[in-house]
Amino acid sequence: MSAAGPWAPIPDGVRCELVDGKTAARHVVYALLRDGALDLSYTDEAGIELRWNWPLSHLRHVEGQGDLTWGKAPLGVYSNVMTPTARLYVRDGHLRAALEAEAPNLKRKTPVTGKGRLIGLILGAMASVAFIVFALIPLIADRLAAGLPIEGERALGDKTYQQVRDSFGTVFPLNECTGADGVLALKEMETKLLEVSDLDREAVQLTVLDHDMINAFALPGGRIVVMRGLIEAADTPEEVAAVIAHEMGHVAHRDPTRHALRSVGTFGVLSLVFGDFAGGTVVLLGVNQLVNAQYSQGAESAADAYAHALLPKAGVSPGALAPLFERLKAKYGDSEGLAAHLASHPKLGDRVTRAEAAAAGFEGEETPLLSPRVWRDLQAICGDDKGEKKRKSNSVAP
Repeated sequence: MSAAGPWAPIPDGVRCELVDGKTAARHVVYALLRDGALDLSYTDEAGIELRWNWPLSHLRHVEGQGDLTWGKAPLGVYSNVMTPTARLYVRDGHLRAALEAEAPNLKRKTPVTGKGRLIGLILGAMASVAFIVFALIPLIADRLAAGLPIEGERALGDKTYQQVRDSFGTVFPLNECTGADGVLALKEMETKLLEVSDLDREAVQLTVLDHDMINAFALPGGRIVVMRGLIEAADTPEEVAAVIAHEMGHVAHRDPTRHALRSVGTFGVLSLVFGDFAGGTVVLLGVNQLVNAQYSQGAESAADAYAHALLPKAGVSPGALAPLFERLKAKYGDSEGLAAHLASHPKLGDRVTRAEAAAAGFEGEETPLLSPRVWRDLQAICGDDKGEKKRKSNSVAP
C-alpha cells in the first residue's frame, strides 16, 4: 500500500479502521468510493495526512471474517492484492453493500505473490541437500573410514550385525546357525582362505544366519554374514568359498565401513529434512542398505579381482562362482528377484563373464576345499532338517 499523493481531503468519507500490514496498530481512516476505486485518508498523530487509493478490482474479501461484529454492527474485512497483509475493517452497511455490488473480484482468492522467490528457495534447498548427500557425505565418509581405528570399526559392525538380526527376525532376532560340526566346517573354510590372503587371522569373523535369502554381505570390522539360503543354493563348497572370497575383498578395501558411514550420514540428513527425528526409519533403511549394499562398480570390480587372485592360492578355480550364478540367472533372471538373491552384487551375467574370464587363466590343480563329509556338516550348520533335502539332491558320496 503506497501513499497516493497530495489530494484534496475526501469529503463525507465513511469512518473505517485500517491495519497497514506493517504494524498491528489500527488506524481510523475515512473511505470514499470514487472513480472505480476506494479512496482512503488517514491523519497521523503529527497531523500529517496520508492518502491511499485501492482500485475496486484489487479488493478482496478476507475469508472467515465476514461474520465478525463491531459493537452491534456487522463487520466486513477486506484486503488489497497489492498489499495482502493490510486489512480494512468496514462496519457501515451502505459501504459494504456498495463494495459487494461494485468490486468485481471481491470473492476471488488473493493471488500468491513471490512465486519466483519461493521456487528459488526450494530449488536452492534441494541443491544444498543434494550436495551434502552426493558430495560432502561421501568425502567425509572416505576420510573417516581411512582413519577409523579397528576397534571402532568392529563396534560399528557388531551394532549393525545386531540390527540385521533384529530386522530380519520376527518376534525374536534372527537365529545364528551354531551346529557344532557345521561351525567347525565353516571355520576350516575360513582358515584356508585367510591363510592365503593378505588379511590378519583376526580380521574376519564369519557367521551364518538362519534365513533363506540367497545372499552374503560384509559389515564393518571384518564381519562377513552368509545366509543359509546361499549354502542351500550351492552345489559345492567352492561356490560358497568364492562368494566369501569376494566379501573378503570388500573387507580388505574397507568398503563396508565407508558404505556404513555414508548410509548413516545420508539417512541422518534425510531424517532432518523429512522430520524423522526419532531415527526409527533411519535405522531400518540403514540396515537394508548395508545388507543390499550397492557398492560402486569400481569397488565391485576390485572385490571380484581380489577373489579371483585369492581362490587359486587355495586351490580353487576363480570360475567357481560361474555355475552358481548361472543357476540363479536361469531361475530368477538377471534383474528380477535381486533384492533376495545376491542383491549386494552386480548383474549375475556380468559376474559370470568375469569369473569365466579369470578361470581361463587358472593353471593350477584344483583340489577339494572341503571333504564330502565336512561339506555335509556345513550344509547342516542350521540344523539337519534344513540340510537334508539339499544333501539328497547333491547325492554326495561318503
